[in-house]
Amino acid sequence: MNRQVAHGDVKELLLNPKMNIGLLLAFIAIFLAISPVVPGVNWFKLGDFTLDMVNFYHTVMIPFAFLLILYTAELLNLGTLVRKIINISTVPVLLLTVLGMALFYPVSAQNADYVLQAIRDVWMIVIALLFFVSLIIMPFREYERFKAIWGAYFLIAISTLSAGIASVMGMVYEYGTLFGYSSIPAFSNYVASLGGLQTFLGNLVTSHSHEMLPAVMGGIVAVAAVTMKYERLTGWRRHIINAGMLIAVAGTISMTYLYLISSFGTYVIPAIAPFGPGGMNGLALDDSQTGIIGWGALIAILGLYYLSSSNRIEKLAQLAEFFTWIATMAVMIGVGYSMEFNESYYGFGSPGTPPNGGPGYLYDMAFTNGHLLFAFFMMPLVAGLLLIFLKYSPGIDAGKRLFLYLIYAGTAIGGFGVLVYTINLYWLPEAVGLSLLVISVLLLTALYLSQNRKYTSSVSASETAKAQ
Repeated sequence: MNRQVAHGDVKELLLNPKMNIGLLLAFIAIFLAISPVVPGVNWFKLGDFTLDMVNFYHTVMIPFAFLLILYTAELLNLGTLVRKIINISTVPVLLLTVLGMALFYPVSAQNADYVLQAIRDVWMIVIALLFFVSLIIMPFREYERFKAIWGAYFLIAISTLSAGIASVMGMVYEYGTLFGYSSIPAFSNYVASLGGLQTFLGNLVTSHSHEMLPAVMGGIVAVAAVTMKYERLTGWRRHIINAGMLIAVAGTISMTYLYLISSFGTYVIPAIAPFGPGGMNGLALDDSQTGIIGWGALIAILGLYYLSSSNRIEKLAQLAEFFTWIATMAVMIGVGYSMEFNESYYGFGSPGTPPNGGPGYLYDMAFTNGHLLFAFFMMPLVAGLLLIFLKYSPGIDAGKRLFLYLIYAGTAIGGFGVLVYTINLYWLPEAVGLSLLVISVLLLTALYLSQNRKYTSSVSASETAKAQ
């Protein structure tokens, strides 16, 4: 009888989304906390992430992507079987991820590392595919719910598809980097026709990184709308939200198409209305499309504002969710676009005379590093975790307020810090902002686990009572 009770407890916990969300939060929080002592992890190093940083980044962001899938599947009440598969996959995905991190460093364990991370990545693709198929089925299962949230639904579906494509790009890139494509003659010949292995890999990794996060952030805005129950709005307020979602959908589709034909094709993404020495200055066409996703999200946020709660804590959390997107747009468009219009100064990461480089290349490298950390790392993470807070609202009021104040302070200081870093290569203000955001993630995790421990106790008591 005791074995049956224990088996029931384990099964209940493994299939319980609240517990699995807690595991994912704890995993993310732990790795953020220990990042200063992880070998090779240097948050402020001019230019793109190093290989060590890329590995650490994916160690945090792949579980985060899984968390978004799990949360959204529960929020939309997707099929029972699919939700069970997602929940039961939580522990294996986390285990494979932590083993991948551990085996990344020893040279003797590289092959094992490749295998484990490949299994994890394929598992994630299968989960994402099941999630996407369930989304396609949803309107037929719950037509009334679909009608009520159709704008957010389409953005979630398209964002999922785009992020899935970007994930496949990343896997193809990783395989090519490690092994080349000589074992796949037809594909190897095709890669050669695109300009050779290095050209193909360069285009592929750019497409992967530039597509993934705009797709995820667009999806987060749509999930936030459903979390806040935007279907309760009527008239023009609801129309504004749906219009913003459709604009973001259009931007996601066009962005995805551009990155497909520029990575698996020969299309070279041009600048819009280029000017200056060698035509270096001008807004890149792909950045204009990712910008459309952002503008659509901001339009939707105008409508979502009317859902602001009368509860002060909940309203602070809702406004913090909006603030993350506004801060991201300020960095990506306010700073990023300004630099693109002055590429003859910022150049391509090397000193020289345009069009070969620009005297301000170091500042370009500082922006690359700064916006990767802020807009491509902490802002999506915080925006996603705020949804967990809005849905489950754990902890006492004092803890809630502290958590939210840290997010406001960290977002404001971190966003301003990107600008400071870009202007004078001084990274400390952004580091302070990011540190506050990391502390906020730790606090949220502690609050959530505290609440969930009470839930676990009640589950165990219930199971024991049934057995008796």
